[in-house]
Amino acid sequence: MYISLYDLGLFILFAVLVTCGIYLIAVLRRVLCMLNQAQGILNAHQGDIGKTVSMFQETLININALTVTLQEATAQTTSAVRALPSEITETVEDLRESFETFALYARIAGEVVKSVFSK
Repeated sequence: MYISLYDLGLFILFAVLVTCGIYLIAVLRRVLCMLNQAQGILNAHQGDIGKTVSMFQETLININALTVTLQEATAQTTSAVRALPSEITETVEDLRESFETFALYARIAGEVVKSVFSK
């Protein structure tokens, strides 16, 4: 009793298919267990999920209001920052004029003191 190559190839092919089938069944069983566990978690937290989803609308409204407020604050800050250099320049000019006036008065006072005490 001899086994032909055809029968041997058929047997090897059948063994590979059976092994792949068993492996596929094990993988599918594991995936099904994971999906059942995920469904259990979702069912356990159904109320929390519903509450969270119902708050999305309010959250989006608050985010939109915050965005508008932030844009307004940015616009005000931008205008204030742009006005700042001109205000600094005006303050420096006023300060320089005050120092020049003070220096002039100091020179005049010095000349008066010089003329009074020099005689």
